[in-house]
Amino acid sequence: MAVLIQAKTTEPLALPRSPLTRFWRREYNRPHARFQVTTRDGVTLRGVHLQTGHPTLVIYCHGFLSSKNYTVVPRFVELLAEKADALAFDFRGHGESDGATTLSEREVSDLDAVIEYARGFDYRRIYLVGSSMGGAVSIRYAAESPVIAGVATIGAFAYPDFTPMATQALKFLRLPVTHRVLWLARQARVESFAPRAQPLDAVARLSPRPLLLIHGEFDPLVPLSHARALYERAGEPKELIVIRHGSHDIPNLNARTRDWIIRWIAHFS
Repeated sequence: MAVLIQAKTTEPLALPRSPLTRFWRREYNRPHARFQVTTRDGVTLRGVHLQTGHPTLVIYCHGFLSSKNYTVVPRFVELLAEKADALAFDFRGHGESDGATTLSEREVSDLDAVIEYARGFDYRRIYLVGSSMGGAVSIRYAAESPVIAGVATIGAFAYPDFTPMATQALKFLRLPVTHRVLWLARQARVESFAPRAQPLDAVARLSPRPLLLIHGEFDPLVPLSHARALYERAGEPKELIVIRHGSHDIPNLNARTRDWIIRWIAHFS
């Protein structure tokens, strides 16, 4: 795995935005550096790096139709940055990054490029925290990369078999007219909804590095059975936290979840 081009910048990135981003976009209040990297297949990604001088870095990987600036994501990343250095970026087809999303298939290359950037700072440990699609990407990437010290997921899917609600939504999103709607509503561009490689096939290769699975009890998009399947297939050490009456992804990005993740990291660092 290798990144072709990487560049750092502290200047704002002037990219065209959907007119509706003002309803969901949030800026970072803590000091941060902006950066951009280019993947092996030529997609430019943008991210933010919150540096506090900590030897541990936590990389947050957002979910489908989210971004590093989506609603509560900046606050969650800033909460992580209270206990470690933190980094967040936009996957291809999301937010300020170029390209089009493939619902986790090619996003592994995105994470590879971001990791190469992060390795330039000589961190002792790099942990991945991934929501939904970002969790699926994190598991697949870490299974092949010894650089990653551990993976925590929030509502990650194990295979492309979701709830009826999510399945119907994906069918609707495949319609050509909805591609324009997705850009207007979420600044997202879609290439594919059918990832071939699955986290369930890769999760066992994480061991002996730790895996933390956090999942909402009543997740309406990714059933709790996905987390249980990942837990059963994974090697030790592993932990499953079921959020009582919990939902999917964004509502779970809060101080309680941050505390679970930080305690888990501290236990293995």
